[in-house]
Amino acid sequence: MPRGHHTAFRLTPRCIAGGAGILSGAALLTATFATGRRPASAAPATQRLRGAAAGGDESIAFGNALPFLYGTAWKKERTADLVVQAIKAGFRGIDTACQPKHYKEGLVGEALARLEAEGIPRSSLWVQTKFTPIGGQDPNDVPYDRDAPLAEQVVQSVRRSLENLRTDRIDSLVLHSPLKTHDQTMQAWRAMESHVPEKVGQLGISNCYDLHRFQRLYDDAAVKPRVLQNRFYAQSGHDVELRRFCLERGITYQTFWTLSNRKELASPAMRAAAAAHGVEAQQILFRWLRQRGHQPLTGTKSAEHMAQDL
Repeated sequence: MPRGHHTAFRLTPRCIAGGAGILSGAALLTATFATGRRPASAAPATQRLRGAAAGGDESIAFGNALPFLYGTAWKKERTADLVVQAIKAGFRGIDTACQPKHYKEGLVGEALARLEAEGIPRSSLWVQTKFTPIGGQDPNDVPYDRDAPLAEQVVQSVRRSLENLRTDRIDSLVLHSPLKTHDQTMQAWRAMESHVPEKVGQLGISNCYDLHRFQRLYDDAAVKPRVLQNRFYAQSGHDVELRRFCLERGITYQTFWTLSNRKELASPAMRAAAAAHGVEAQQILFRWLRQRGHQPLTGTKSAEHMAQDL
């Protein structure tokens, strides 16, 4: 069947055959991607949205409650057209980075301007970008002074992002990866904190797969991370402990390269859950992540898949 034949479904205790016995769709997936369950104190996304909005932080609540973000890595010259297409399909969150090596952040800004002209205002969208340390940059195309102190590199990168995106505010600013030492990571983090709340709504970190390292950042940060964005894959154990830590503290766990889990997607658990709900395994995985309180990124270039994912 085509991917996304039925998009309005929820994994429920409906019993389906699979593995060694009869398990619910959710239980089958828990067997495939071992994880701690969402604790009672961690409210679903819609509840978090209402709670945070009541506290006056509507932008953060809106962004962290979005079912998906549209990822713009490796879109090259098609970036603007694909972002416009994704927003028109229904996406409201965009992920990018100030890293010319893999992202065309300026073309995301072009897309935002085109959408504004077509009646979709910037205020209705949620934009996340990243500060990429020098080790992740193309040495021939660094978007800040590579010889400047680390804190100044962050300041210059944020300034460039605001220019590229043609906006006066970044909803979420993510440190693209930890630096070599905790002290260096905290230098970058302090510089990021200096932009909150005037120019940046919230902070996060990506490519951090060590629970101790993430806990230490969380403990030492004045502005706590609200996002952890990691590749969701078997080599990291699917971040079981990190995801539990995030849920317990109201941190949004974002997944990228989610559909690279080919072995898991082909597992009996996934096939059984997909058959029970009349969809394909990719949709089961996306739905499962969302119901666990996580936020997948999808970077599909297909208009059909954009609509189906939503």
